[in-house]
Amino acid sequence: MVKVFGYRDVATESVEGGAFCYRAEVQRFITGDVSKDFRAFIVHFPAGHRTRWHKHSSDQILYIIDGVGVVADESREYEVVPGMLVLIPAGERHWHGARRDCRLTHLMILRADSKEEMFECP
Repeated sequence: MVKVFGYRDVATESVEGGAFCYRAEVQRFITGDVSKDFRAFIVHFPAGHRTRWHKHSSDQILYIIDGVGVVADESREYEVVPGMLVLIPAGERHWHGARRDCRLTHLMILRADSKEEMFECP
């Protein structure tokens, strides 16, 4: 059966710590109880907030919805703006979040069976 989600249909959860250096608000649209193959979350970062350095066992896709942010690997920081799509290869150590002066909202898509390994805050 097709499932259609409205932006306002999914609760926003405030998350501090864990994968985040500070905090973020997360809307968990597609979870294990909806799809056996994918996870899809919308993540809202306040200005200057970001994830820890981390890596996934599957590719990760980010689609930038609002604001201005940074996606970084170990060699470079990339500025991202609405309409950009980012593919982060499996095993790539990276972080992502809002620039210090602007908030960021992105859609995050991963395989449901992806494992994460977390490291220090950048």
